[in-house]
Parts: sequence; C-alpha cells; structure tokens
Amino acid sequence: MSLEDELRAVGRSAVVPPLDDALTAAVLTRVADIPVRKRLRDRWRAFLAGFLILLAGLALTPPVRATVAEWLRIGGVQAQPVGTGPSTAPPVPTVAGHLSLEQAASVAGFTPRLPKDLGAPTGVEASKGFIATSWSGVRLEQFQSGIEPMYIKQYYGTLEYVDRINAFWFKTPHDLVLVDKRIVRIAGPTLVWERDGVTFRLEGVDKARAIELASGTS
Repeated sequence: MSLEDELRAVGRSAVVPPLDDALTAAVLTRVADIPVRKRLRDRWRAFLAGFLILLAGLALTPPVRATVAEWLRIGGVQAQPVGTGPSTAPPVPTVAGHLSLEQAASVAGFTPRLPKDLGAPTGVEASKGFIATSWSGVRLEQFQSGIEPMYIKQYYGTLEYVDRINAFWFKTPHDLVLVDKRIVRIAGPTLVWERDGVTFRLEGVDKARAIELASGTS
C-alpha cells in the first residue's frame, strides 16, 4: 500500500468534525515551522516537501483534513477531535486564590499578561509555569508551553482559526483534560492562542468579546 493509500484509509476511518480552509492552512504552517536539529534539517525538508506535494495532489479532501486535524497543537494545548461531546457546560470555575500579580509571577516564573478591559482580577492562583486569573464569569489561564501539552481539548463541531490574532476558537462545550493529573472537566467555548512561548486559554465570553480581550492582553 502506498503512502497516499494509507492516508486515504486513515481519513476514511476517522470520525472528526468538519474543518475550514483557514484552519487547515494554519496547521500546515505550524508543521512547516517545527524546529529540528541541524543534522536532520535537510532530511526533514525533503520529507516535508514531498508530503506537501502529496497533500496538494489530494486537494485536501475531507479524509486528509481529518488526519491533519489530529496533528493540531496550540502551544500547550493538544486539540483532539471527537465524534460527540457534551451539549452544555457548567459555569466557568472561579479562581479562589488571592495572590498579588507580583507573587504569581514569582511562583510561576514569568510575568502574567492580562486583558486591559477587565481591570484587576478578583482571583489569582499560580504554580510553577502556570497562572490562573478570573473576573466575574471570565477565566484566563496562561502557562509556559512545554514539550508535552498541559491540556487536551476533546472537541467536536468546527474548530475555527482566528487569523487576526493567530488563535483558535473552540465554539462548543468540550472535555478539557489536565494531562499530568488526569483531571477532566467540561469547558465552555474557549479561545486559545500562544504568544512568546506562553499559551493562553480564555473562557466565559463569546467569540467576538474573546478576540477583543485577547487583542488587548498585555
């Protein structure tokens, strides 16, 4: 069986939601940007060039889009498409801690960035490489992107790419898995993006407001 036949077979067996053109293009861009060691760079480029030619030949048919979707990694978040998911989500969890932003930065090892429009958060918690903040009904988590993902988002429906801020919008409720502790909760619609090696998860507002807040995060 050729590589093309194998890709088609995998695509036909996958149960995944539809993907738009912008999302597929963004995934392919991220694949092209994956760093490799210098001694493997030429081999990687040759493989990538051949693989992209193959994808072009397949014209990104639905089976191939299904396979591409399973590769999507947004900083410290792994997006995993599933066939079904929860229809509703509970209220956004409130951050109970009351650290100062300076204390949170000291614990986490980096300075948090917050949406200017929301003002000072009512709750702040931190651990190494991780800071959570909340306002009334809004939760923002930010964490350093590592080799392994911190979260797995098991989503269904359409995953939307937001070109304006290089982000991804999970528009339906979905299972959110905290990988190292194997904790699962149902999350509502969420915007996820990465900036300067830090991954952001913004939950509790609609898409337009999420993009507005993310654009004003500093």
